[in-house]
Amino acid sequence: MAQQIQGGKLLTLFIARDHRKELIELEEQMERLARIVDDFYDRLGSRNWIFHDMLSLDKIEQLLAETTDAESAEERLIELYRDEESTKWWTMRLRAHDGLRQRLHQVERARQHYLAGHFDSCVLQLLAVMDGFVNDFEPGERRGLHSREPDDMAAWDSVVGHHMGLTHAMHTFTKTIKKRVDDEVFELYRHGIMHGSVVKFDNVVVATKAWNMLFAVADWATATRKLADPKKSPPTWGEVWAALTRQAAYRKYQRDFVASTIEASDTSFASNEIVVLASQFLDAWEKGRWGIVARFKPPILRGSRSDGQAACDAKNAFEQYDLKGWSIESVAYDQASTAAIRAKATVDDQSTELQFRMVFWTEDASVGIPGQDEGAWSLAVWAPHTYFQQLA
Repeated sequence: MAQQIQGGKLLTLFIARDHRKELIELEEQMERLARIVDDFYDRLGSRNWIFHDMLSLDKIEQLLAETTDAESAEERLIELYRDEESTKWWTMRLRAHDGLRQRLHQVERARQHYLAGHFDSCVLQLLAVMDGFVNDFEPGERRGLHSREPDDMAAWDSVVGHHMGLTHAMHTFTKTIKKRVDDEVFELYRHGIMHGSVVKFDNVVVATKAWNMLFAVADWATATRKLADPKKSPPTWGEVWAALTRQAAYRKYQRDFVASTIEASDTSFASNEIVVLASQFLDAWEKGRWGIVARFKPPILRGSRSDGQAACDAKNAFEQYDLKGWSIESVAYDQASTAAIRAKATVDDQSTELQFRMVFWTEDASVGIPGQDEGAWSLAVWAPHTYFQQLA
């Protein structure tokens, strides 16, 4: 990417000069990424924390700027994982991996235990998920994560591939511990935990490191598949240019975004695009029109499901909640490409406030720019039980 940018800068000395500023900005963004990742590992790598793709660059940069030592940085990092909305979104993205998709019920159980402070059971669930997923990942070898050497987990073209990243953490993860350890531990000693020699690991640090390892392993799987895919040839200059241009456009859109809210009392409320779409969704849910409900499923979760299969998925998710008499109260554009909808309704004969989000997705399941990119608004979270806020 750096070579492509340098070539583009040279090219724009002579033609397409109006794009030179964009290339310089992208170069600065790439350098910022490298700096933040290096700073993260300088501060936290020795404690076996791994930078993975789910982490927000902005939040990690802020975390590092507002702390001066590894202990306080670790506390702030754990706070990011303890945010229920973040972990819910992160775990949903695991659905893209065959092998994790089939274990999402275990992942969700681990998430509930984690939020409830049942850290030991959370750790045990996640260790089972990671071992099973890595075992399934290469059927010809059938080796779980516990039987891998650190070098086996080297990741190409990924932030987890940093020398202080996944391979470094694996040395602790696979460390053999045969003698009983009575003191409380704060590392993810998989061998000692699973074999009963580590007896005190029921704390938020170990549980969070289990989540951290799971997301890093998912990134390793993505990187490994990309490296092994023979059908993907190196991108052409035109493809790189298009990607860089789009990244620059989205960054500008994020910078220029101004939050706003529209209320039911506003004259243009009924004709607002999100109000119309949310009304279609709620009406279809109320009347059991599952094919319409299925259209609002996030594209990352749709996969290759047929229309009939998608309708069955929607029925299974939403039919158990009897929705009636809803009314949309407000729509808040509080983040770029996102709209938060608030409505009142009766669900299972109980007065309830519904709070759910829609995100503007492109056809390739990337977050897009409304009004500019080709795409559509879909639900951010495909889990109706998370929408309900009981009214007094």
